[in-house]
Amino acid sequence: MRPSAEVPVSGETKVGSGHVLALDGVRGLAILAVLAVHLLQSNDRSSSIVVQTLFSIRGLLWSGVTLFFSLSGYLITGILFDTLGSEGYFRKFFARRALRIFPLYYGLILLLLLLTWPLRLDWHGQAYRLLTYTTNLPFTPEWNANPSSYINLRHFWSLAVEEQFYLIWPLVVFWLRSWRKILAATLIGAGLSLAFRTALALTGSAPQNHTLPGCMDALLLGGALALLTRSKLREQVLRWGQPVFFGAVTITLIEAFTHPGFDWGTSIYLTTIGMTVIALGTTGLVAASLRAGSMAQAVCCSRPLRFFGRYSYGLYVYHYSVDAALASPMRAALEGQGFSKPWAILAAAAVVGLVSVGLALLSYNLYEKHFLRLKRFIPYERGVAPDRLDAGVATRQPN
Repeated sequence: MRPSAEVPVSGETKVGSGHVLALDGVRGLAILAVLAVHLLQSNDRSSSIVVQTLFSIRGLLWSGVTLFFSLSGYLITGILFDTLGSEGYFRKFFARRALRIFPLYYGLILLLLLLTWPLRLDWHGQAYRLLTYTTNLPFTPEWNANPSSYINLRHFWSLAVEEQFYLIWPLVVFWLRSWRKILAATLIGAGLSLAFRTALALTGSAPQNHTLPGCMDALLLGGALALLTRSKLREQVLRWGQPVFFGAVTITLIEAFTHPGFDWGTSIYLTTIGMTVIALGTTGLVAASLRAGSMAQAVCCSRPLRFFGRYSYGLYVYHYSVDAALASPMRAALEGQGFSKPWAILAAAAVVGLVSVGLALLSYNLYEKHFLRLKRFIPYERGVAPDRLDAGVATRQPN
């Protein structure tokens, strides 16, 4: 039976069923936030209070990455827990992840490496970091991820974080096996992430919010949500999702507007508890989108957001390089024609966004989907964890 748009069923959180429509929309929200913060970059200073407020809000949209992390933690932990005890546990998980991530990522990197001489690219002797998902170990402003002025690969730090999480977390889940122990691990790990950032801030060390230890609280809080939604606490947790989200948004906005310099380089609040507050908020949004009949679910099930969610990976991979190649010359040309700077920025962002969407569509339909079809040969199977029923864990997750 085809799942109804009004009652979305679980996707990878419930092995063998269809997509969660709302979670496609959550992914769409995340990529739109990332696109906005990258494509609308400017000097962020204006004499107009209204424009300055818009600049400040735009500056906070990097939290779209945190939303991606919360969603990944939710989906991956759900898959890993649901398949505990199944045949080919590790093989199937890693094979399916590779089919989703590797073809586009390595296809682009290898193509650029092959074009190094004709395009006169300069890898600064560190292309191996891109090939090994280690661009964030550690992440420093001095590292140059861009082989040319029109190719920007700096955002791949977040993909490196996710790949490192995919490598480590399955081993932890398999080792612990117990619902209670895995839940405890998610909460302890999130606390350790906060402690790691706080220790760096108190010692005056450079913040490492782009490393796995520095941002794994979002991934692990998403994992905690996956476990709680598989227990008798599911409805209570989903009911609290929306209040937690709005609470985190309120706290973050108050802090941002009352303390100038709200960024990773200058704000101790942000690099310590602030990142955890945002992670709680993004996890709350994921929870709210899962609650039947909620405003969040209605928004996230909308076709436009689901469209962007479906093509989010290609948009993520391509958009920053498209922006590097087109934005600056377009802005200069438009300002030369008499357009004001804000309109030039908006027009260039619109063009870059449309080109990025076009590339993502072509990439998905002509290239990526052929690899994704191979997943049918390695289907997930529901496993039987040794204590799946401990703490009231449901054997079947309700829709």
